Order: sequence, then structure tokens, then C-alpha cells
Amino acid sequence: MNKILTLCILGILSITMLYGIDKNYSLDLKFYQNAYALDDTMDSISFGELNTGTVAVNQQTNLVYVTNFRNGTVSVIDGDSNDMIDFFKAGKTPFGLGINEKTNMIYVGAEYNNTLYVINGFTNTIEDSIEIKEPYDIAVDPNTNMVYVTSDGSKSVYAIDGNTNKIVKTFEVSDPCGIAVNTETDMIYVTSESTNKVHVIDSKKNEIVGIIDVSESPRGVIANPTTNMIYVTNQKANTVSIIDGSTNSVIDSIDVGDNPKRVVVNPESNIIYVTNQDSNSLSVINGSTNSVIGSIPVNSPFEMAINSDSNKIYTTFYGTGELTVIQGYVPGKQEITLSDNLPPIKQMKLGISSKEVTCDAGKELMFKNSDGAAACVKSETVEKLIARNWGYR
Repeated sequence: MNKILTLCILGILSITMLYGIDKNYSLDLKFYQNAYALDDTMDSISFGELNTGTVAVNQQTNLVYVTNFRNGTVSVIDGDSNDMIDFFKAGKTPFGLGINEKTNMIYVGAEYNNTLYVINGFTNTIEDSIEIKEPYDIAVDPNTNMVYVTSDGSKSVYAIDGNTNKIVKTFEVSDPCGIAVNTETDMIYVTSESTNKVHVIDSKKNEIVGIIDVSESPRGVIANPTTNMIYVTNQKANTVSIIDGSTNSVIDSIDVGDNPKRVVVNPESNIIYVTNQDSNSLSVINGSTNSVIGSIPVNSPFEMAINSDSNKIYTTFYGTGELTVIQGYVPGKQEITLSDNLPPIKQMKLGISSKEVTCDAGKELMFKNSDGAAACVKSETVEKLIARNWGYR
């Protein structure tokens, strides 16, 4: 372990000397035990004083990109070793990231520089720049080579031709935020925070073909191309809405942790992960049953990406210079039942919502009238407590 850590540090120092970085980059590997799997580990990569923004993965090259909006750079991480192997400049305050895995073009939104940068992933150099007011989230349809960018500042979604790097259409969407593409249907999904809606764009026609009502303050969105299910995080409702892509209708809602921000899916396992910023956790959802099956403790997670080939999840910490690497859930592995020896309050600290708390055999879930707190009580005393106005089911 010491030898590996020494080699990692020497590698980063070499990059520092070669490129003249004026920040102290460091690699700090920490190992944790996941809340749901006995032998999985989690690595934490620190970028010193930098503020990480968004993270994105190119599964074809197994490279991970992290925007550092404080010093205007994008870090390139080797997905195998978790080492930072390169970086490149991307204007001022780079935040959003999008990748076309077929062309290996990287799109970086410099939010307060009003610019979308087009980066050649083979050389890590800027090939073009597109003027866009406050670009935020980015999604790429590799089938049509169209790039879609949300802009809260202009209340618009921009459609850009990846062949010419020209804006070909602009869609009006109130407070657009998260954006995702279903690569099987070529449908684009955009969340509108202020209107509690999701707009559906047909990437082939470049037309809005549907508007879906979800819950309060939708932000993150992802599509599972295998099942054609779309998942939307609702920040103020602490839920995830599930949309059937074939009908563009909400078919279910799942309670998660507090202030859910982003959501990713592994299409291979049909497992969904949600960052709960205020609960300091990731909710793990089984896409087959639409139920929370576990929770991973993570400090204030915000943005997130996944490499479904390696089953690694990458999260950035809000307002810090840290990237967490988590080995994803593998169905069939030995799991810890969260209710075993864990009282309701500890389950909720792990990101399980009060409605999803599980009780040991012989006990039932109740909620106190005084503060709504969850409690597991003996089955034979439930009716007595209700009669005393102590709580409710």
C-alpha cells in the first residue's frame, strides 16, 4: 500500500513539474466499508484547494473527467488506477461536462464565462468554443451527434450539431437544470426546477414531444436504455419519480434521502444510485422492484457519474476538492440487512427515509405524533399507543 501511494504521489508531482500547476494536487486514498456489501471499498481522491464541479466518464477509454471551477481546469483520471494522469484548461469556472464516446469529444460548460468548450479527447486540447449564456448541464446523443446544453440564465436548452459545432435550435424551458439522453430511443429529458416538469425532446426531429408533471424541484435525470425507464430526483420532495419512456407518464415514486441531487443507473444490473446531499448518503435502488435496497454513507454528495463496465461510481463533494470512487452494488453478493441491530434513527442517518425504515420480526413501524419520528414497537403494543395518542402507523 505504501509503495502504491508513493508511486501515485510521484506521478502527480511529475505532472506538476511538467505543466507548471500552481496548485498543490494530492492523492489521498481512504478505504471504507459500504453499508450494503461486506467487502467493497471506496477511494477518496483529493485535489487540494480546488473546488470540484461535475464528473463524467468515457467508458470507451475508461477515463474520468472532473471540472475544477476554481482554477479553470479539468482533471483527467485513470479509471483503473484512480490516478490523475493529465489536466487541461477550460476557460473560467468550468462546471458541466458531456462526452461523445463515439467521437471522443469532450464538452465543457464554463458557466460564468458564457462559453461551451469543445475538447479533443485524444489530445486534451480545445478545438472550438461556442458562445452560450451560462451553460450548465450537458447531454450528448452519440447516434445523432447532437449536443444539448441547459442554460438557466437564458431559460433555454440549446441543440448543437456536433459535426459543425453550431447551434441549430433553441428550446424555451423555464429554469432548465438536469438533462439526459436515452441512446436507444434518441429522446432527451430536461428537468425544469421551477415548474416541476420534465420536457421531452426528440433528438432526430429536434422537437419537444412531451411535457411531464413530476414532483417538487426536479433536478437530476437519467434514462435506462435497457428498460426505457427515466428517473428524476425531486429535491424538495425527497423522492425519485419514475417515468415510463414509452408513454411519458409517471408510474411510481420512491422515497430517498434529504435533498436528492443527481441520479445514475447501471443498465447491466438495473441498479440506480441517488446522491442525497443533506443526508450524506447515496440511496441504492433496485430498478426491478422500484425499492431502496441499501444506502452508502458519503459526505455531502452532489454530482455523480457511473462506469457501468467497471461498475464504479464517482461522486463529487459539494464545495470541496474531493472525488469519491465507489465500487457499485453487485446483485447476489452478501448483503447487510439494514434493520439488523440498527434502530430507526441510525437507518435514517444512512439515508433511508422514515417511510422505508424496516423493523425486526415482531415489531411494527410507527411514527410519533409529537415530531413524526419513526419508531419500531412491539406488535402487541401498537393499538395501545394509538389509543393513547402517542403515535400512528
